[in-house]
Amino acid sequence: MTLTYVEQPPFAPWLGFCEALFACDTVALYDDVPYTDGGYQNRNRIKTADGVRWLTVPVTRAPGQLIRDTPIAPAFDPDSMLRTIRLAYARTPHVEEALHVLRPVLGAGHTWLVDLNLDLLTQLSAALGAPARLRLTSELPIDAADKTLRLAGICEATGADVLWAGSGTRTYLDTTVLAEHGVSVRWNEYAARHPVYQQAWGRQGFVPNLSVIDTVCALGWAGTAALLRTALHTYLQQHAPKEATT
Repeated sequence: MTLTYVEQPPFAPWLGFCEALFACDTVALYDDVPYTDGGYQNRNRIKTADGVRWLTVPVTRAPGQLIRDTPIAPAFDPDSMLRTIRLAYARTPHVEEALHVLRPVLGAGHTWLVDLNLDLLTQLSAALGAPARLRLTSELPIDAADKTLRLAGICEATGADVLWAGSGTRTYLDTTVLAEHGVSVRWNEYAARHPVYQQAWGRQGFVPNLSVIDTVCALGWAGTAALLRTALHTYLQQHAPKEATT
């Protein structure tokens, strides 16, 4: 069984994306689709003394622009972003450990958003010790326009027979068509089982679905990896295929 997960390349992703780096053989980054405002391609959320706040990489937009063709705006200030993170998590035990990985990527001078995100995801994956390969869909031989057929093509190109799918794809994913192409679906439903850990600014209560930066500042890279592996192991045990009985 070989698994692939497909998502538009996120900036500083949440734990659900990071789990896919452990669960799957390949994580395919959908960079040849239109860039849209309001998503997670150029931003994500952290927790501060004043509540949740967005970390945003400003970009330059044009009509019909693809994610791979989206440039980072000259206004991007990586030093300011790093200061924001340090201030937000100054009281956490692993903030410097997190910044050690983030600083070189944010300050690398990337021109294109996809290059920044790919670099960051590569370094996050390495810091977590996750085994998945990262692939850009623009580099895969796929020509189908239909969403489900494109996913089938991505699975074929990455050698996968199982698609690791989030609940958001239920609205359009045709599992019958995927099955016709030899691909089954495993719904991961991560948001419903998001783990709880000792988060910064505890009096605000626990806030799920933040950037992995939040978790790493609290637990460190090794601790975050252990959290992800344990939760994934539990989930896979609970959803293991039932053996046939005679």
